[in-house]
Amino acid sequence: MLIYEILSHTPIWVWALLAFLIYRGVNAMQPREVAPIRALIIPLVFLVWGLSGLVGAHGLGLDLALFVAGAAAGYAAGGALAMVTPAPGLTPSGMLAMPGSPIPLAMILAAFIVKYVGNVTLAVTPDPATQAEIAGALALIGGGFAGLFWGRTLALFRRALLGAGRSADWAALSRLALARPGAAP
Repeated sequence: MLIYEILSHTPIWVWALLAFLIYRGVNAMQPREVAPIRALIIPLVFLVWGLSGLVGAHGLGLDLALFVAGAAAGYAAGGALAMVTPAPGLTPSGMLAMPGSPIPLAMILAAFIVKYVGNVTLAVTPDPATQAEIAGALALIGGGFAGLFWGRTLALFRRALLGAGRSADWAALSRLALARPGAAP
């Protein structure tokens, strides 16, 4: 009965978010061309979701520090993960030619499950001290997943730029991310 109660009390937006994330993860399994700005959607979702968990936190300063620490570690891990997968190409029109990979779907599902279970645990825990510990762990984990998605995505951008013989510094990454496909580089 407890599982039914948990699932039935989960807000509809959580299930809609899960459906959207699974849709994006399944699409990422197939080779495709993607506008760079669209490749930033999932990292942005996890950044906002992670930061939104800090709103109303009792120890906001500590939780924010944990989020940032998690994001830094996740960013490094995401960059390393991007190096062991095939590099995307950069089409003449400015699109990313992404090879299909199950990695985004696996990352999405892992992040969703961990955050869902953590938030359920937080909601059903009556002890304030334990709630603070769980909130801190969720801040660290939320930052870790946000960093993982950002690190992987930006490393893939770098690899695409370098593969096209272009600079891959922060300015070039910004131009790539914000460019309209089909526009002159």
